[in-house]
Amino acid sequence: MHLPRYLTQTLTLAALGALVLSGCGQKATGSIPEPGDSSSSAASSVSVSAGGAGASDGATAEVTERFSGGSKAPEGEYRAADEQGPAQNVPKPEAPAGMNVETTEGMEKFITYYQDMRNYALQTGDVQEASLLVDKSFTDEHDFYTALEDLYDNDGWMIAGGITIHYNMNLLTSLGDGEYSIGSNFEVKDSVLWLDGEATYNDNSQVIYDGVDLRIKFVDGRWKVLSANVVE
Repeated sequence: MHLPRYLTQTLTLAALGALVLSGCGQKATGSIPEPGDSSSSAASSVSVSAGGAGASDGATAEVTERFSGGSKAPEGEYRAADEQGPAQNVPKPEAPAGMNVETTEGMEKFITYYQDMRNYALQTGDVQEASLLVDKSFTDEHDFYTALEDLYDNDGWMIAGGITIHYNMNLLTSLGDGEYSIGSNFEVKDSVLWLDGEATYNDNSQVIYDGVDLRIKFVDGRWKVLSANVVE
């Protein structure tokens, strides 16, 4: 048993400004323009006070902000991430009414909400709500969220890579004590990771062919994801 590749591609910061991607990543070629390429990148530089003890009077630092689509989007206008910057104004999913009930309908609503919150975290680096949907024992998933935070905190971002969970309720098994197993497949979009002017491409086209044993549990009045293991 092992985790699907979309989970094992864990991001870890090896040093400030350097990122290592385990799995099938590879640096992009010239077909994808780098953020530092003046022909493709849209960056806004602003001067800010250096501040802090020991800072000289009038000291400033250049802060570069990058925008997908080449410019800052108007408030409320969603723009997907691209080689020029991270996604903008990403709509935050809302928990559906009737989700936290131990019924088939509640379970299906939860799985969709988990999927949507994970995709939101991938686009924004805001992993708070997504992490609350995952049991603490699912350490690989929590490591993934920590790595996403690190990526965005270091001015990196992800392009695409979202998941769609295809589950078969005919393969639903109750394991007792509120725990359930659901036969599933995870469809994962190919992705590009940007950091320090370098792109790492991930081919996720084969993930859909892996059968996944998705385990969830209803505990303390709410659902939690316990694990997602490929069925050998």
